[in-house]
Formats: sequence, C-alpha cells, structure tokens
Amino acid sequence: MKTGRRHISLSCVAIILIAAFLLLRMFNNHRYTVPEKVIAWDVISYYSYLPATFIEHDLTLSFTEQEHTGSYWPETLADGSKVIKTTMGLSLMYCPFFLVAHTVAPLLGYPADGFSPPYAFALMMAGIFYTLLGLILLRKVLLRHFREWITTVTLIIVAHCTNLYWYSVYEAPMSHAFSFCLFALLAMLTELWHEKSTVERSIGIGLTLGLISLIRPTNALVVLYFLLYGIQSKESLRSKWLLLTGAWWKLLLMGAAILLVWVPQMLYWHTVTGHFLYYSYGNSERFFFGAPKLLKGLFEFRKGWLIYTPVMLFALLGLIPLYRRHRAHFWGITVFFVVNLYVVFSWWCWWYGGGLSIRALIESYALLAIPLAAWIEWAASRKLFLRCALMTLLCVVAALSAYHNIRYIYGSIHWDSMTRAAYFDSFLHPHPTDRFHSLLDEPDYEAARQGIR
Repeated sequence: MKTGRRHISLSCVAIILIAAFLLLRMFNNHRYTVPEKVIAWDVISYYSYLPATFIEHDLTLSFTEQEHTGSYWPETLADGSKVIKTTMGLSLMYCPFFLVAHTVAPLLGYPADGFSPPYAFALMMAGIFYTLLGLILLRKVLLRHFREWITTVTLIIVAHCTNLYWYSVYEAPMSHAFSFCLFALLAMLTELWHEKSTVERSIGIGLTLGLISLIRPTNALVVLYFLLYGIQSKESLRSKWLLLTGAWWKLLLMGAAILLVWVPQMLYWHTVTGHFLYYSYGNSERFFFGAPKLLKGLFEFRKGWLIYTPVMLFALLGLIPLYRRHRAHFWGITVFFVVNLYVVFSWWCWWYGGGLSIRALIESYALLAIPLAAWIEWAASRKLFLRCALMTLLCVVAALSAYHNIRYIYGSIHWDSMTRAAYFDSFLHPHPTDRFHSLLDEPDYEAARQGIR
C-alpha cells in the first residue's frame, strides 16, 4: 500500500529561512554583549518591573535613591514616591526569558543583577521569538484565504521589507515585535471565534486584548477589528449584531479576561500612587486630537511612514481588492487602521522619538498583511504584461523599503532629524556622506510638547 509523503510547504521554508537570517544578524551585530545598547531608552521602563521584583524585591523603587540610577527611569511624584512610567505588559512577555537568564547568568560567571549580558541576550531572543511566532500565526491566517505562494511573498515582505526587521533584530526588546505577535494571534482567534464562539476562544481573545492594551494602551483600538469582522452587507451587519447580543455572556468573559490581565498593573499603581488607574506620562506628554499630523506622519522626510516603508502603500491599495474578494476583513481592518492612524499621529511626538519610520504602526502589519496579500492576488490575476509590470513594481518598492533598513543600520538615515536634502544626499550611499549631518534638522521636542509641531 502506497503512503503519501508530506512535503514541507513553501511558506514554512520561508519562515525557517527568516528565522535563520534574523538569528544570524543578531549574532553578527552582537549588541547583547553591551547590555546598555539593549536595555536602553523605553526598554529601561518596560523591563524595570522584572529586576525590581525578582532581584531588588522592591517595586516602590526606593532603592534607586542610593543606587542603579542609570538602570531605572522612574517618574517621581509630588510626595517623593516613584512610579515606573510604562505599563507592565512587556515585562510579562519578557518574564520567561528573564528567568532563564537569571538562572544561567551565575553559571556563566556573570552577575545575576538583571543587567549583565545574559539578560540582554535573553531580551534579544525574546524579540526574535515573538516575531517568528507572529509570522507563524499570520501564516495560518493568510493560508485560510490565499494561495501558498502569495502567503510566502507576503510573509517575506512583512519580515524583511518593513521596519519590523529593525525592531526584530537590532532593537528587539522594544514593544513592536511583541505587539505584532499579539495582533496576529487576535486575527486568528477572531476568525475562529466567528466560526464557533467557544468559551475557550472567548477567554483567549480577552487575554490577548488585555495583554495588547497592557503593552500599549492605545492599541486597545484593535478591538474594532474583532467587532467589525465578518460584516459584508446590511444583512451581515444585522447577523453580527445578533451574534454579539446572543453571545453577551461570552463577551462578559472576554471583559473579565481583559480585567484579569490588568489586575497586577492596577494593584501596582494603587500601591505606589494610591490610585487603581494612573496616567504616568504627566502633563508634558499628551495627545492633540484637534491637530493630528497625518500628512507629516505619512509623507514628511523626518520620519514619514510611506517614505521609509513605501511597500505598505500596496497594503493600502489592497483594501480595494480586499473589499471585492475578501469583504469579511474589509471593514474591521479599514476602520481600525483609519482610527489608529488618527490616534497615532495625534500624539505630541508624532515621529515617536528615535527610530526607523513610524514604529507605532508596526503592530498593525499583522492586519495590513491581509490587504497586502489581496493586492498581490489581484496583481497576479492580470494579463501577462500588466502582471509582470505590477510584480516588478512590487519588487522594486519592497527592495527600497529593505534598503532603508540597511541605510539606517549604517547611519545614512538619521533616527529623528532627517530632511529631504539629507535623504537624497546619501541615497546611493549606505554610509553617510561628509556633508550628511550638516543637512539634518533636529526636532524641537519642547515645542512639540506644547503642540507646536
């Protein structure tokens, strides 16, 4: 009797190769050997919960008055008490990797202080792990609707031709790869829940939404995708309403799961501030909802999303074929993206400090990959000449996006001070030219805090 052989799929091969490449780049740049390059800037706050809990045994951070002044960045309240600025979602996702590093560090001869190379290595590995897990989950979502080769191309573009690459390998402990993974998980669970709304899936969606919002509270907007998924017509809108109202107790389970994730954070805030809910960014960092910088955020050379990640333009164009052929996704993705874009670019620092492109949009690639795949599917269905032209255009723009990663690595794209002149001056040079830095325009952060942007 003949037995069929199981062949590994093209998209699985792609993920394996992506994993190998990301790991190779991480070991090649060996940033983890200098922990100050890994546990730096925002990561200091994201990570503080872990060494404060497991090493210092003091979440009030009172010990920072005598030591570790550079390792922790607490906000100081009027009464002198100290509070960690960011929420603890990332610390929860770092935790398994931190505990391994904490066990291994003394065995390797390093101090078990939370800030030696094994801890930095663990955080870098965490970023790569969650990136790959996100790609695996995204693959499952895409294969439900698109052919194998389309899924493969989409995964490669998202992994290597967007700024997700930088935040998977070089600044891996930042929040974006972690949130990308959770967005992909939510996309998969949303489809499964609408096929069969079990208790387990309801709790899973709640826990996922809770963790998404605990990492970056504004990312809670992704609930719009869940609420609008499956709506294709007036009739399906009515069916969706009946589904949600009929499953009201499962929605309550979701809410309870979200709250459960947030309980440790609220207890922490209550301990150090006396309030269960606390805005730790102060009056100097806020949203300006009356003056969002949409055009700057998309097209300005300082950090414009479609300037430095132009391949995502195809994801936006893909909303048209998505509406025509995969409408169940259309309203959820479109409404979420528009609302999220408005909120992201209403933040006082619309360029989000140092970084490549608009990093606050990276997590949404887990959803935008769906219209990107829809555009590729549409382009592949055109007549031969047009199909070749469209695919060539996609390859050129994807290569340009990937080239921006290379330029950023070598310094010919500045982290926050780019101008049109600086962009084109070093366009053909991965390394900055002699006059590159004279063409930069440093942003006025203090003016931005006041809404003068």
